[in-house]
Amino acid sequence: MHADDTSSNNNNDGVDKALLLYSLALLEESGKASSIADCLDGDGLLNLDKLREVGEGEDAIREALSSLASALEREQQRKASRSVTTGSQGTKKTRKPRSTKSHRPYYLGDDGTVIYLTPKETVWYLLYVRNPPKEDPIFLRRFRRRFRLPHSAFLELVEKTSVSGKFRRWHRKDAMGQDCSPIELMILGALRYLGRGLTFDDLEEFTAINEETHRQFFHVFIEFGSTNLFQKYVSHPVNAEQYRTHQHEFNMGGLHGAAWSSDATNVIMWRCTHNLKQANTGFKQSHPARSYNLTCNHRRQILHTTKGHPSRWNDKTLAYHDEFLYSLRKGDILQDAKFTLLSWTAQVGGPVKESQYCGSWGLVDNGYHRWSCTQAPGKADLTLAERRLSEFIESFRKDVECTFGILKGRFRILKTGIRLEGTQSADNTWLTCCALHNWLLDIDGLSSEWQKGIRSDWEGELGDNEADGFAEYAPFAVQRLQQPEIAQFGSREHERSVARPRLLVPEVSMEDNDAGAEDDTSEGCGDSVNEDGAIYINSLSYREFRNLLVEHFDILWRRRAIVWPTKN
Repeated sequence: MHADDTSSNNNNDGVDKALLLYSLALLEESGKASSIADCLDGDGLLNLDKLREVGEGEDAIREALSSLASALEREQQRKASRSVTTGSQGTKKTRKPRSTKSHRPYYLGDDGTVIYLTPKETVWYLLYVRNPPKEDPIFLRRFRRRFRLPHSAFLELVEKTSVSGKFRRWHRKDAMGQDCSPIELMILGALRYLGRGLTFDDLEEFTAINEETHRQFFHVFIEFGSTNLFQKYVSHPVNAEQYRTHQHEFNMGGLHGAAWSSDATNVIMWRCTHNLKQANTGFKQSHPARSYNLTCNHRRQILHTTKGHPSRWNDKTLAYHDEFLYSLRKGDILQDAKFTLLSWTAQVGGPVKESQYCGSWGLVDNGYHRWSCTQAPGKADLTLAERRLSEFIESFRKDVECTFGILKGRFRILKTGIRLEGTQSADNTWLTCCALHNWLLDIDGLSSEWQKGIRSDWEGELGDNEADGFAEYAPFAVQRLQQPEIAQFGSREHERSVARPRLLVPEVSMEDNDAGAEDDTSEGCGDSVNEDGAIYINSLSYREFRNLLVEHFDILWRRRAIVWPTKN
């Protein structure tokens, strides 16, 4: 006999004894006769009424015992099935241990006792907050590489948060009267999270502050960055005086009247809710993402950016939802910004006249609308002058692509993807990074005008395409202007000598232009001329204004007045 059988028999005997005791207890509580002896009177005669009570009591006891036996049998079956399940899994189910507030870093003392590390005893606090070697250039260089901000700007950011009501929680004691987590460590953790795309668990190892505290602080920090910092460091021009501060580099390149470039980029959003997953999944990646349309000047300074939109939207849809671009299209802003374009009076090489225009225009790619304020490189240029302008625009508008590269290289979270819940958190993260980007440009002095420049290929022998080593030191944009097709015209002197009286840009049919007929034929909007006689560019169609730009650029090219801007 197995040990299991023996234990089961012992359990059954115990159940039988329990049932017998239970039945006797029921009879005693009822007060009725429980046997024939109890039915005899004092004279020894049998009492029929008491005998009847014995039968009724036995029936009640039998029914109670049957119910109790069924309940005990069901309980035994339940225990048996539980033991079988536990044996098949190989491990016994245990209750999940209760969570603790945090597992803080610790070290062992000399006597072997566990000593928990406090935030003010961490390396970050001692090195970056308490005793920073501010005069050491190596320390300052490493601090900026690790946290993306100079140490002086970090201290300024701490001061900004001290006067903001959003961070009141970290500038006072908690409910127990204890000091809150140091605000300096919290800001360093937020900067490291943005710059290197770490996790909040990594920040707990560095600061001895719970990861949940870092998560809560980061949401407050990006809300502060998307409002306070963004409003201070990111703003688009609204009048002619502000607009002129962004035109310098475009004027050097012969693109008078322009001051910005615009394009869209996507940022992966890893924790997208299921109901928004389809809308935020575009055609360029397999993960949900947010699209942001950004406008910047040639110094990589961000002038405007939209909040996040579904990555399924194309550039044309984003342009309609871009407040800056659509306001330019409708003529609501920058109508007082004036500029001059040159044109031939009758024929190429003849007298030149100046015409006044007002408004703002910029550079985009071919995915945008064919609006007069959004000029893109041409796809079907029929003349050499058109080809020159298209090549130069395509090179010049790379400033917005460089801005995207700088942003995603400096703030790695934009490249690896945002791991926060909700679209609002993703948008706040993007706006905060844009604000910090512009702040760093101001710190480095890169937001000021670029005074220097490299002239195009007319200097010396370069004007005849005969200089050796031209590709070694000439800017790439200038090299693109020197297309092999120009060689069949001979030198520039030959090109001018064979020029005959003709219009610079012939009439182009809509079938020859692959940019999109429905956009190319769109009329302008708004008034055509202001009180000073200047023509509003938003009153012109895309092709009309493009012809004016081609003619203007060709005149400057022949005058050797095109300069490629470079940093100071």
